[in-house]
Amino acid sequence: MSVPKLNARVLIVDLLTASSGKSVSIKQMVLAAQLFNLSDNSIRVAVARLCHDGLIEAAGRGVYQLTGESREWARSMLQRQTGLKSTRHWQQEYLAVYTVALGRVDRTALKRRERALMHYGFRELDTGWYVRPDNLIESFEQTHEKLKSAGLEAQAMMLKINTFDQETVEKIAGLWKPEQLNQAYQHGIHDIGQWLAQADQLSIEDAARESLVLGKRFIPLLVNDPLLPEPFVDVALRQQFMDKVYQLDQRGQALWQQLYQHVPLLEE
Repeated sequence: MSVPKLNARVLIVDLLTASSGKSVSIKQMVLAAQLFNLSDNSIRVAVARLCHDGLIEAAGRGVYQLTGESREWARSMLQRQTGLKSTRHWQQEYLAVYTVALGRVDRTALKRRERALMHYGFRELDTGWYVRPDNLIESFEQTHEKLKSAGLEAQAMMLKINTFDQETVEKIAGLWKPEQLNQAYQHGIHDIGQWLAQADQLSIEDAARESLVLGKRFIPLLVNDPLLPEPFVDVALRQQFMDKVYQLDQRGQALWQQLYQHVPLLEE
């Protein structure tokens, strides 16, 4: 696998997100940067900018961690590894969120709103109307509270709908592009499985780098998976994919910890 182009800012966020809440030192970041042909200075500049933007913060001298808001988002990401445990049998009902009255002038609020709705599997059926199958195991109230915590304005209206006309049902079925989701699951199962089977034959540097590259390809799919029920997607296939991503995450963390053992050899 060739060395991909990666900027320092993205690399730092990826390292901290993959660290499961642990802090990462400048020395460790520099070591990772060397694997992606990035300069030490680019790392230090990126750290300063990420701190200024409120995405990371100092956790000690020369040691950094995600800020509280960023950690909460990362924690939410990792919860997707529970897969089927987050869902229940679908009874043909839907959740809907009405946002027309909120407007679209405040671009920052709009971005937070859309990110929260996207993360929880809602898709826009019509302008200002977002829907998803009501198959999450958490209650209506819990879902509403989580949406608000993630960035949905308190003024947004959320409701449960048990019947749509057939034309709308057919339109809803295509909102998530289910065939593309199933294909992505298959690609992830194949590519991650193939890498896991030969990772031990690679050098520690190559294996650590490739684990991060694979994670960048497939973890976003896991994080943003709408957790749809049958018949929208192949639920068993999705669970196989999530299991593979979890194995990749565990293997990758172990590889990076091995690599970090060389950090004392580096100078501040």
